[in-house]
Amino acid sequence: MEHAGENEICHRSDPVYCVERRLYNQGTLQEKLHKKKKTYLPLRQRIANSCSCSSKKAKTILYSFFPILTWLPNYPVKEYLSGDIISGLSTGVMQLPQGLAYALLAAVPPVFGLYSSFYPVFLYTFFGTSRHISIGTFAVISLMIGGVAVREAPDEMFYITSINSTNSTNLDNIKARDDMRVTVAVAVTLLSGVIQSLIAVFSNITKTNIAALVVGLICMVLLLTGKEINDRFKKKLPVPIPMEIIVVVIGTGVSAGMNLSKTYGINIVGDIPTGLRPPKVPDISLLPKVFVDAIAIALVGFSMTISMAKIFALKHGYKVDGNQELVALGICNSVGSFFHTFTVTCSMSRSLVQEGTGGKTQVAGTLSSIMVFLVLVAIGYLFEPLPQAVLAAIVMVNLKGMFKQFADIPHFWKISKIELAIWIVAFLSSVLLGLDYGLLTSIAFAVITIVYRTQSPQYRILGQIPGTDIYCDVEEYEEVKECPGIKIFQANASLYFANSELYTSALKKKTGVDPCAILLARKKAQKRHAKELKHERKKKTVLKMTNEMENSVKHEVMSDDLPINGKFSVAGAAAQDSSPEELERFVMPETNIHTIILDFSPVNFADSVGVKALRSIIKEYEEIGISVYIAGCNGSIVDNLTRLNFFEKATFRDLLFPSIHDAVLTSQLKGSVVSQGPLDAAICSPTP
Repeated sequence: MEHAGENEICHRSDPVYCVERRLYNQGTLQEKLHKKKKTYLPLRQRIANSCSCSSKKAKTILYSFFPILTWLPNYPVKEYLSGDIISGLSTGVMQLPQGLAYALLAAVPPVFGLYSSFYPVFLYTFFGTSRHISIGTFAVISLMIGGVAVREAPDEMFYITSINSTNSTNLDNIKARDDMRVTVAVAVTLLSGVIQSLIAVFSNITKTNIAALVVGLICMVLLLTGKEINDRFKKKLPVPIPMEIIVVVIGTGVSAGMNLSKTYGINIVGDIPTGLRPPKVPDISLLPKVFVDAIAIALVGFSMTISMAKIFALKHGYKVDGNQELVALGICNSVGSFFHTFTVTCSMSRSLVQEGTGGKTQVAGTLSSIMVFLVLVAIGYLFEPLPQAVLAAIVMVNLKGMFKQFADIPHFWKISKIELAIWIVAFLSSVLLGLDYGLLTSIAFAVITIVYRTQSPQYRILGQIPGTDIYCDVEEYEEVKECPGIKIFQANASLYFANSELYTSALKKKTGVDPCAILLARKKAQKRHAKELKHERKKKTVLKMTNEMENSVKHEVMSDDLPINGKFSVAGAAAQDSSPEELERFVMPETNIHTIILDFSPVNFADSVGVKALRSIIKEYEEIGISVYIAGCNGSIVDNLTRLNFFEKATFRDLLFPSIHDAVLTSQLKGSVVSQGPLDAAICSPTP
């Protein structure tokens, strides 16, 4: 390898490189590289190695299962602690009202929202890999849980007269209903269940409690105002205004002072028992009923968590482990189900607050869970007069961000119509069919779009940037020129059963050379030419016989052109009477192309059907005198072709080249299309 001289480089404005090497195909390259032989251990040895445990391996497993061990021992107290404390307090202030509010969506008493805001959040600190997301109750998941709870434990199962009645029997029925719903919610949490039904709001519009409506609207105005102030002055405010906890405190005080429950019949939170409930094994008998629902909630919860975790990891320069996140969520929900929690996942709003207020690690999450714990064991009873309308207002305002996703429609319209179609199908199917069937429908549609994309790849003809070994789309760039007599074909997809026919058709269309059509046209021309020769031969024979009779000359003609068994040998006549130019017209295709190069650099895999199509392409073009080369195969593709017996024919290995340029130069040398001078320039020439 020779590089441009130092003086030559100094006189040029742009860096250049000049490489002189021999041309390689796959066979000669493998001989030079001396590929390493892979050694496969016996199954018994592999099992033994997997089961063996060293101190290093045990430490690695321990650190991967408990990510907290990787950062807590080296926790920089001076740098991180103040930010984590502020972030933890800010997140905890949001965690309290949201836990109470989202419990209503889950159709369980509010205290269970506090349980769900304590146990899983504390557990995630030890098992999670993200440093910034806030685990806990989430509106969509809570709504899905509530649908299952109401389905399995509807109000009709219990005799309930009024939610604010003090009748002991009625209270017992309410307690039985709540216990039943909590049991269902816990069972769903164990499997992460999903909601199917929708909330019929307008059907009960006439039963609206005006006082509750007014309270809810006032709270919504206050919350929206607070969020607007936080968004507009977030750079000037040291921490966001905790408007949610302010509204909860004010609402609780006003409700207790004015006795809104008895005076206006406003539903309140009610009994919040002090302390923690003892653990209880979930009702296993409910699991078959909610199994299908569990799968959907598990997918929704995990997708929400991992997406937010990756966003923050990318922003702050660390990595999250998707598998460990799944394990962490599974532990949080499974262990939490024994302590009366419902399904939790990452909350967008709390995560943004936790990260935006300076949180650096999950110490902030631990502090927020401790705040919830203090409420549970000490001051939970103070929130008993809190109107449920206040919690409903918190839910509605927090859902506002989700409705903003409608603004993504113009964005998707500009960047990808397929992604817009996925968005619309997911939205409509979730609204019309419910979240469970909507999720399945949207996933199925997304898979269909993937199949469509793989079956509809982009096909290009590449050309060379003059004086370089760079090849680009000839239709996209004006300076790119096709190599004379060579067509370079590229498809940005793998070659397998679903698109092998499309690949072959696109190759013929893009190159303008269809072997089948050329062969068919040649056969027709040969037949037509044979008929013409036969007709002319008959004329010559008649004329010859006439001349012989006139001259009375008898002689015997010993020739292959005479009739054999009373018939003329047309093939022999055609071969003898045809000039070399005529024969070449039928032997050579009606095109000046002598080589087609298939660029396999975008190809990731090929199956048996794709390899069969590749063999067929090579064979068909060989029949019309066109060579087919394959360039840019990565190692896995070469191994794949070897396993599929593509190289049964030894010469096929010589058709593979490590780069397009190797294939082009080999074709030019073999076909003697260009002189030696231009070839040297193509092999080694500076960038213009």
